[in-house]
Amino acid sequence: MTVAFRALGPLEIVDGDRTVRIAADKQRTILAMLITHRGSVVSVPALLEELWGGTPPRSAVPNLRTYVMQLRRLLPPADGGTHPRLITSRSGYTLRADDDETDIARFEDLVERAHQAAAGQDLARAARSLSSALALWHGEPLENVAKGPVLEGIAAALTEQYLGAIEAQADVALARGSGAAMVDTLRRAVRRHPLRERLRTRLMLALYHSGDTAGALAAFTDARETLRNELGLDPGPELCRTHQAVLRREPDLSAVPEAPTRTAAPPAHPLTDTVPRQLPRVPGPFAGRAQDTARVRDALRTRDGTAAGAPVVVLHGPAGRGKSALALHVAHAAAADFPDGQLYVDLDSPQAGADPVDPVTVLRHFLRSLGMPRADVPAALSEASAYYQSMVAGRRVLVVVDNAFHRGQVLPLLPAAPGCAVLVTSRSVLPALDAVHVPVHPLDETDSVRLLSLLVGDARVTAEPRAAREIARLCHGNPLALSIAGARCAGRPQGSLAGLAARLRDPARTLDELRVADLAMRSSYARSYRQLSAHDPEHRAAARAFRRLCTLGTPFSATRAAEAIGAALPATERALDCLVTVGLLTPVAHEGFRMPDLAGLYARELAARDRARCGELVLSRPAN
Repeated sequence: MTVAFRALGPLEIVDGDRTVRIAADKQRTILAMLITHRGSVVSVPALLEELWGGTPPRSAVPNLRTYVMQLRRLLPPADGGTHPRLITSRSGYTLRADDDETDIARFEDLVERAHQAAAGQDLARAARSLSSALALWHGEPLENVAKGPVLEGIAAALTEQYLGAIEAQADVALARGSGAAMVDTLRRAVRRHPLRERLRTRLMLALYHSGDTAGALAAFTDARETLRNELGLDPGPELCRTHQAVLRREPDLSAVPEAPTRTAAPPAHPLTDTVPRQLPRVPGPFAGRAQDTARVRDALRTRDGTAAGAPVVVLHGPAGRGKSALALHVAHAAAADFPDGQLYVDLDSPQAGADPVDPVTVLRHFLRSLGMPRADVPAALSEASAYYQSMVAGRRVLVVVDNAFHRGQVLPLLPAAPGCAVLVTSRSVLPALDAVHVPVHPLDETDSVRLLSLLVGDARVTAEPRAAREIARLCHGNPLALSIAGARCAGRPQGSLAGLAARLRDPARTLDELRVADLAMRSSYARSYRQLSAHDPEHRAAARAFRRLCTLGTPFSATRAAEAIGAALPATERALDCLVTVGLLTPVAHEGFRMPDLAGLYARELAARDRARCGELVLSRPAN
C-alpha cells in the first residue's frame, strides 16, 4: 500500500486511498519537524523550542511524550508493516520514510533531474521534470502547521526552491520559444510574491513573446510602482535591462538580457544560477543552538534605527565552540531571505606565522563572484571597495565572514546596501564593530550527548548513557572536542565509550585523546596562541600571562591575575585584553575572566615546558 507524506501545501498523510487526519495543532507541528528532518533524529529540546518557544511549561516533556504516543498510533507502518514508522531514542525521535514517500524529496529530485537535463541540452526533458516537480505543490508549504523558528526557516527555504523552479521553468520555456505558455503561471506567482523581481522579469519576457509588448511594458510599470511603494526602491538592473530591451523590440529576446559589462561572456544556460552561492556545507552533525539560531535570524532581518548600511551580526567565542557551524547553519536557513546570493570567505590561515587575509584580496574575490570579469577587477583597495558597493547596491546579498581576527579585516566588506546582511565569526568580541554581538556558549549536557549520539549512533549512547554523559562533561560542551571524541569512537566500533571517558579523565592524556586525523584541540589553541606576536611586547606579556594564569581557579579578577603573574595592574589588564582578543580568555560578570577548561590544559603544557627549559638552563650552568 502506498504511503505519502505531503508538506508542499497543507500537511497530510495519504495511506493508500485514505487520508490520515491529524487534528491537533501540536501533533501537526511534531509531524512537520519529523517529515522535514526525515531519517534524522529530532531532539527533544528542538521539539520543545518549536512547540512552546523559549518558555515551555513545566509539563512540556510529558505533554510531548503524549503527543508523540498519539501520533504514533495514527502513522501507517513502514516497509509494509515490518518496521515502526516513528522511532524513539534517548535523544529524540526519528521518522522512517523513504524518499519516494515524501513530496519534498520527490520535488528536490525532480528539480535536480531538470538541472542535469538542461546541462545536457535536453530542454524537453528538463521541462517535463520541472512540470512534474511543480505539480506536487498544493499551496504554501506546511500551510496548516503552527510553525516555530525552525519550521519557519524550512518553509521559507521551500518557498525559495518553489519560486526558483518556476523561474527555471520559464527560462526553459523561453529558450524553447514557448515563453507565452508561462504567462498565466507567472502572473499567479507575481500576485503571491509581488516583490520578487526575477519573477517579474520573466513575466515581462513571457508577455513580450506572446506578442503583448504593451503588456510587458505595463508589467514593468506595475513592478516599479510596487517596489517604490513597498520598499522605497527603484527596480534592479535585471528588470531595467529587460525593460530597455522590450522598448528596443529586440527580436531575439529569449532570455534575461545580460548587463552591458558582461556582453562578451557566453550566454547563461536556462537553469544556471546567475548569483553567487558560496556557502560551504555545515561541517558535520549539528545539535542544539535553537535560541541562538532564532536570535541571529532576527538580527539579520532588522536594523537598529540609528545604524547605517546592512545589519551585522558577530558570533564570538573561544576555539572549538562551533561558531562557524552555527554561522553556516543560520546562513543556509536564511538563504531564501537573500535571493541575490551568498558570499563567503574564511579569513583564517592554518599556517604558522602566515599573514591574515587582507581585505583587498577578499574584495577582488567578491567582485569576480558578483560577475565582474577577472581582467576588470581593480588592484587598489579604494577602487575595489567602490565597485563592490556599487555591485551590491539594490541587491539582497548575505555576506559570511568566517574567523575574523580584528575589525580592520571586516570593515571594508560591509555593504552600505540596507537589503544586505553580514554574519561574522570571531574568537574576539570585536567590540569596536557596530554590530549585534552574540556570544556562543558551550553546549549543555543534553545537546552535548545529542551531538555525540549523532556521531557514534544512538545504539552506543543508549548502551552506555553514563559514559556518554561523562564524555560530554569532559569535553566541557565544546563541539569541536565532542566531534573529535565522536570520530574516535566511530573509528573504533568495537571500543567502549567508558574506555574513552577513562582516558579523557586523565588531564595528562586529555589533549592527546582529543586528536583525530587533521583535527586536534591542541592545534586549535596553538593557532590562537600563535596570534600573539613575539615581536610585540604586549603580546609577549600576554603569552607569558597565559602560561601562568592556568594555576588560578576560575573566574578570576584582574587583580588576582596581576598577583599571579607578578606584574602591575595596568600591564596585566592589557595582557588580559590581548588574551580575550585571541579567544584564550572569556570575560565574565563583575569584570572577571575565565580560561576555557581545555585551553587551561594547553596552558599547563606550555608552563611545564617553561619549567623544563629553566631546569635545563640551571643544569647547563658551569659550577663556580
